[in-house]
Amino acid sequence: MLYGRESEYAFLEENLKRPESRLIVLYGQKFLGKTSLVLDFCENRPFSYFPARTGAEKKVFEDMDGAFQRLSILDTDEKKIFIIDEFHYLAKTEGFMDKILTMMEKENILIILISSAISFIETGLVKNLGRDAAYIGGFHKVKELSFSAICRIYDDISPMDLFVIYSLFGGVIGLWNFFDPSLPIRDNLEKNLLSDRSYLYHTGYSFLTEGLRETGVYDTILATIAEGNTKLNDLHKLTGYSRAKISVYLKCLMEYELIRKAYSVDCPGLNNSQKGIYEISSHFTQFWFTFIYPHVRELTELSAEQFFDLFVFNHLLKYCNQFVPEIVREYFHRQGIIDQKDLVQEGRFLGKANGLELVFVTKEGPVTVWCRRLKTMVTYEDYLELVDAQKEAGFKDAISYMVSLKSFDEKLTLDSKMKSNIRLLTFPDILSSFKETS
Repeated sequence: MLYGRESEYAFLEENLKRPESRLIVLYGQKFLGKTSLVLDFCENRPFSYFPARTGAEKKVFEDMDGAFQRLSILDTDEKKIFIIDEFHYLAKTEGFMDKILTMMEKENILIILISSAISFIETGLVKNLGRDAAYIGGFHKVKELSFSAICRIYDDISPMDLFVIYSLFGGVIGLWNFFDPSLPIRDNLEKNLLSDRSYLYHTGYSFLTEGLRETGVYDTILATIAEGNTKLNDLHKLTGYSRAKISVYLKCLMEYELIRKAYSVDCPGLNNSQKGIYEISSHFTQFWFTFIYPHVRELTELSAEQFFDLFVFNHLLKYCNQFVPEIVREYFHRQGIIDQKDLVQEGRFLGKANGLELVFVTKEGPVTVWCRRLKTMVTYEDYLELVDAQKEAGFKDAISYMVSLKSFDEKLTLDSKMKSNIRLLTFPDILSSFKETS
């Protein structure tokens, strides 16, 4: 079993055990390992795999029929499995569902439809299939792997290096496969991403833009958001596109899960929070439009080493900072710091003056975490900044966690010993805990 995919295996197993023929959909963005996990599930079971593609309808259907026939002739009492990968290429063609239903009548079979076309599956598939959509017995969306699952897979890489790579790729395991675990991060970046001859450099852009039309418009919007311009009005002023046009493109980017609309947790000071904030949700998209897209010309003119020194070296830690709350949030859940029975909601507070990077609203009261800006030494002034944000959010008697890269100043350390609501954590210790429990 692949690490971190327990729910996917359970979904497949449940449908395989059903006595009748079943048709299910497994979907998610590219490079999440959907095909790998399905093939792993099918190991030592009777199955046939067909990769759908664009092309002449007659020829593609003939190839699919051939793959099904190879499965039909297998002499076994076990339930058979037929996999159609990237089935969205066929789903819009006339006769596709007729063929699927015929297969289900001929054999006691589990048909697994795999797709990376998230927007089509969530907004267009049912409409496209009409009444035939009722034959689909279940949908399961494959999501990015957690940081803890990544730590289990790459147990020979140091926790801090794993965090940096996670900041580049998130839990999209297929992108991790382009990195060489035996090389330092800098060498990996220079060899496998910052070279215009590298596979990841070219694959990376197609990964971001596949399925999008007018990529120039999307590139402009994403690059503008990556610079920190997160409001519709700012995007309008800086790009020159109308607000109506930008809104349409933002909606599409959200459907493709490249961006998200950020909201504050429900709190007494909700009126003090910012509204209409858009941010890039994909780590790799953020990296691409932070470091590569603005400097494509320089990337072709300079060596990878020169490019790294000039555009990446002094900015990488600041870039990685924005993903610290994700790690800390997972840490809090894994360590049981937050009792799930008491948790009301979790998220952020996007204050107009001060923000809270991580908030857990519990029945016992709010728990807030200062963790967006990693510093070698976190000071008492940083704690006062957190207190100001708590006031803006309307939180009273909040528990305050401070996260440092290394240490805390004397006044904050002393206060934490005298006050039970101030608690200090170091980020290296947080990262190490994932290794210890992986």
